[in-house]
Amino acid sequence: MTGPVRYFHGGYGGLSVGQFVLPPAKTRAPSTARFGAAGVCDPSKVYVSTDAGGAMIYAAMHFSGRGKLYEVEPVGELKPDPDARVDGLSFACDRARVLRVIRLKGKTIKRVQKIVMEDA
Repeated sequence: MTGPVRYFHGGYGGLSVGQFVLPPAKTRAPSTARFGAAGVCDPSKVYVSTDAGGAMIYAAMHFSGRGKLYEVEPVGELKPDPDARVDGLSFACDRARVLRVIRLKGKTIKRVQKIVMEDA
């Protein structure tokens, strides 16, 4: 038996429980659409994942160096992410309410960055 689906978002730190993750088109934050994903990433949407590890990679790779992992509640219609390689793993929505902030340790961020850069 499985529990309810949990969603995660990895991005800029600074949000608190109850606040919303908003799309780059509203915040003017850099979007993955500007870094090679323009054909599949919609800057007017927020991307959430059912995989905390995948979302953690985005948090660790955030250009600010202050990324956080958030457990979120999607708001608006969930649409499958066309770039996702696994069905049910990644979705786009209008915004997401922060349910929990998961701080990543500096060692974890450095380890994830090293792994990602080695695979690039």
